Amino acid sequence: MRALLLALTLVFITAFHACKDSGVNTPVDQSNINLVSVYSTNASTNGVYVLPINLRDYALIADGTNGLQIVDITIINQPDSVSSYDTDGNANDVTAAYINGELYAFISDYDKGFVVFDIDVPSNPLLIGTIIVTGFVNTSVIDQNNKLAYIAMESGQIQIYDISQLPDEPTFVASVPVGSSGINGLYLSGNYLYAAAGNNGLAIIDVTNPANPQLNNVFNTTGVASDVAVNGGFAYVADSYNGMLILDVTNPESPVYKSKFTGTGQILGLYANNNNVYCADNTYGIENVNVSNASSPNKVGYIQTNSSANNIFYSGGYIFLAAAEGGLGIYQPTSSLDNR
Repeated sequence: MRALLLALTLVFITAFHACKDSGVNTPVDQSNINLVSVYSTNASTNGVYVLPINLRDYALIADGTNGLQIVDITIINQPDSVSSYDTDGNANDVTAAYINGELYAFISDYDKGFVVFDIDVPSNPLLIGTIIVTGFVNTSVIDQNNKLAYIAMESGQIQIYDISQLPDEPTFVASVPVGSSGINGLYLSGNYLYAAAGNNGLAIIDVTNPANPQLNNVFNTTGVASDVAVNGGFAYVADSYNGMLILDVTNPESPVYKSKFTGTGQILGLYANNNNVYCADNTYGIENVNVSNASSPNKVGYIQTNSSANNIFYSGGYIFLAAAEGGLGIYQPTSSLDNR
């Protein structure tokens, strides 16, 4: 186990305002997905997480060297800057969870650790502290029920922290090595943690006892596993140039390959919603894949923007695309396809 250094600093600083979008990028080609609006940032939109706060809707953006941005998307075609906080590192990803009645945002800040904010008041995010670990933080997932943070490292390690005492100091629980390749995506389903582990493929970890996580299986994909989502007994793996794989994980200890959707380019992120998987296809755009027949996935919608597509989120009938230098793109799939 690599040595760990944990530092938690209590600092409360008023956030400053980010900049607002000044234009909309025109899609090159599209079918059954429409562009709604674009929010331009000052850096690189690497991750997005959408949620309601106090009867309004917000997008949390991991904006690279610009840190955390919070955008009001209540009026969906008029995204409006609310606040931002420039973290010390390169914000790679963002997620959020309620812990002890307070709403927290968690930034995977790459070379500067794992940053925690109180965002109960979106216009004034409060820096709670930073978990500084040896190595680079790529992404994370929060177990809200058990108050645990699973932190994915570029080194191929997953570190587990007890965050039940927030806003007080988190406690290191355990670490589990997956391989030598960076972990790019995490998904928690029941007692199993699914990790998109780069060149190693899909790792499945039993976290029934978080203090003693057990690496049950590593399914070797042909490509570079960049993201994963689990829905209805199936795991969907963004496998870069190898497309999107569908695995039957009814028995998580023995995943079974079902099929593959070959994307137009390089699938880096995905979000599973009912029978649809929305794929962020880098340098192409978005592809909507119907997976009602797991053995025969079918593309039912797409929008080609010829810009970066790093990560993707779905909420309230809208697709939110983290498009690197292109900012945050907001799209709407055709309603008749939305719940297939």
